[in-house]
Amino acid sequence: MKALHYNLNIPNDRTIFVREEILDSFYPHFHKHPEYQLVWVAEGSGKLIVDNNMHEFECGEVFLIGANQPHVFKGDKLPLHVRTVSVFFNLKGSLEYIFNLPELKSLQNFLTNYSNGFRVPKHFLEDVCNKIEVLQNSDGADRLINFIYLLKLLNTISKDVSPLSGAIIKEINDVASIRIVSLCTYIKNNFRKDLNLNDIAEKANLTPQAFCRYFKKCTGKTFVCYLNELRVSEACRLLVNERYDCISMIAYNSGFNSITNFNRVFRSITGLSPKEYVLRYQSSINQ
Repeated sequence: MKALHYNLNIPNDRTIFVREEILDSFYPHFHKHPEYQLVWVAEGSGKLIVDNNMHEFECGEVFLIGANQPHVFKGDKLPLHVRTVSVFFNLKGSLEYIFNLPELKSLQNFLTNYSNGFRVPKHFLEDVCNKIEVLQNSDGADRLINFIYLLKLLNTISKDVSPLSGAIIKEINDVASIRIVSLCTYIKNNFRKDLNLNDIAEKANLTPQAFCRYFKKCTGKTFVCYLNELRVSEACRLLVNERYDCISMIAYNSGFNSITNFNRVFRSITGLSPKEYVLRYQSSINQ
């Protein structure tokens, strides 16, 4: 079974990306991504397929999925209520420099040795889940520190685990994977411009309808949703790091051509208006 390359829309200001999802079902496609994924299945049960291996899992279990390791979670039945908390990190990004420090070499070796992933033993689940929650609720330098503490714990328990698969993990080099990575990179580099569906579809040599299906399958998001998340992420960065006389400047410098649309999309993604976001941010750093 050929694995689809899944592109995560990770904000540029995140080295360790924590994502909580509450869904009706797991992402349905056999897929892979260059990031390691530590996933806590807080609610839901079923089967985890990794390469050509299948593992039953229950609510509350935790798995480490290796970089570029093909996998898919399958729920027991539909409709299914699923809640997962995933920690994504890429050892070939900014973390590469950190893990080259002599003090962290043991953690780098641990991740290399367990690139085929593993299931966290049941008697360690409470400790690991607690550390994931702490990581989820931290930010800035605290998030990096808590991430290292989490890896230290996983390293300690690794002597009691078995790999999820015996397959050799290969680097991304197939045409399909390169295609979606190239498209997402183009969107990330040009989201401030007036991007439209027809132009992006033409760049992918697909009809707009075919591109929409392809992009949703590869990213789990529609093109518009993906683009809006990039623009709102940039707007959040500008709101807390730059000084502007009016919100409209933030909107236009983030790729929005309408202040009304900007306010609507910003609230739909963050749950706050731009002004409320700034006040919440200032309140949190002054505590």
